[in-house]
Amino acid sequence: MALQAVILAAGSGSRIRALTEDTPKALLPIANMPMIWYPLQLLEKAKFTEALVVTRELEQTKIQNTLEEIHCTIKLDYATIPDDGDSGTADTLRYIKDKIQSDVLLISCDLITDASLHLVIDLHRTYDSTLTMLFAPMPQPTINTIPGGNHNKNIEKDIVGFDENGNRILFMASEADFEESITFRKSVLKRHPFMEMRSDLLDAHLYIIKKSVIDYLEEKPSISAIKGELIPDLVDKQFSKAKNQEAELSKSEEDSYTKLAREYSSWNDHCGDLEDSYHGNSCYGYIMDGGFCIRANTMWDYCEANRQVPGKLSELSANNEIPQMGPDVQIPFTAKVAPDCVIGKGTDVADKVVAKRSVIGMNCKLSENVKVIDSIIMNDVNIEGGANLNDCIVLPMVKIGTKCELKDCIIGTGYEVKSDSTLSGATLPEQNRMMEIE
Repeated sequence: MALQAVILAAGSGSRIRALTEDTPKALLPIANMPMIWYPLQLLEKAKFTEALVVTRELEQTKIQNTLEEIHCTIKLDYATIPDDGDSGTADTLRYIKDKIQSDVLLISCDLITDASLHLVIDLHRTYDSTLTMLFAPMPQPTINTIPGGNHNKNIEKDIVGFDENGNRILFMASEADFEESITFRKSVLKRHPFMEMRSDLLDAHLYIIKKSVIDYLEEKPSISAIKGELIPDLVDKQFSKAKNQEAELSKSEEDSYTKLAREYSSWNDHCGDLEDSYHGNSCYGYIMDGGFCIRANTMWDYCEANRQVPGKLSELSANNEIPQMGPDVQIPFTAKVAPDCVIGKGTDVADKVVAKRSVIGMNCKLSENVKVIDSIIMNDVNIEGGANLNDCIVLPMVKIGTKCELKDCIIGTGYEVKSDSTLSGATLPEQNRMMEIE
C-alpha cells in the first residue's frame, strides 16, 4: 500500500504569535534547525523519498528557499492554501484534494519525535484501518516559567477510549466537551464491555488516512478539524449499521466463499470487530512505548523543545551528523559554555561568557562577561558586554546594550534594547504582545 507523505506547514502559529509575526511557524528554530526539518528527518529515516508540503501562499517561497538551503534529501512538492482566514486541518485536506493521489501519511510541521514510523504503518495495514494516529505519553516538563508574561499552562487533555487490545479507538473527545460525566452509546458498550479510558496521551498529529476519507470530507464541508471533528465522526461511524446491509449482503445473494467465511468466522451481530472492519470505518491508535515526542505548538512547548532537543539531535537526525557547535565556533578558555548548549556557525563568543541550557543562533556576537541562561537566541543577535539574559527569547537582528538585565522577556525582530535596561516579563516592542491562546 503506497502512502503519500504530506506535511502541514500552513498553520498561523496563533499560540506563539509573538514569534511568528516575521517568521513562518514552520521555520522557527529549534536547536538551530527550522521546525519543519524534524518531520522531514522522520520521513527520511522511514525511507520516504517524496513529500508534499502545504503552506500559505505568502510563505511558500520562504519555506521552499529555506529547505533548499539545508539540502533536504527528500524530493518536495508544494501546495498552497489562501492566506486569509484560519482553515482547519480538514479544510486544508479538502482544499488540496487534487494533489492527493493515494492514502496519506499526514504530519504537522511542529512534531518532533523519534517514533518508528514503520510500526504505525504496520498497525494501519494489519487492520486495514480507515484512520490510524500516533499517541505518545505526555512529555515531562523541565521548565517552570516562559518568556513574555503569564501564559496559561492549563493543558487541555484528550480523553481516548481503547478496546481490550489497547489499539482500536472506541471513543475520543476533548475533556472540554464534558463537565462531570461522559455518555457512551449502548452499541459501543455492547460490543466492547471492556474499555480502557486514558487522558495521559499526547495526540502527535501524525495520521495515516485512507484516500476514501478525503472523498468523504468533500461530502462533509461542515467538518473543519481532523482531531476535533473528523476523528470523532469516524469513530462514531464504527458502530453504525451500513445502509441497506441486508440487501447488499443477503444470504441468498452471497457467493459460496462468502457463505463459508460467515459460517467459519465470528462475523455476526455478537462480534462487532469483523463486522465493523467490513464497513471500513475502523480507527486505530499506535501508542509509543518510550522514546521522544513533543509538539512545539504553544509557547511552553516551543521553549520545552529547545530545552530537550539539543541532547537528542543525533537520535532525531536521519544521518546522525548534526553537531551542537558550529564548525568555526571558538570557545575561549575563560568562557563557560555548558555541553547542553547549541551554538550556530559564525557566532563569536568572547572571554568570560557564561551560557547554560541555551540555544544560540548563527552569526551572533556575545561580548565579554555576557551571561545567557535558559534562553533562545536567534540569528544575527549582538549582545554587548556585561548583559545578563535569563529565560528570554531573542528574535533575529536584535541588539542588546551593555549591562542589560533581561528576565522572562521576548525581544522582537530588529529591536534595540538600550544599555543598562532592566526588564522582566516584557514583550518588545509592545505592539507585538500577544498572549497565548488556549
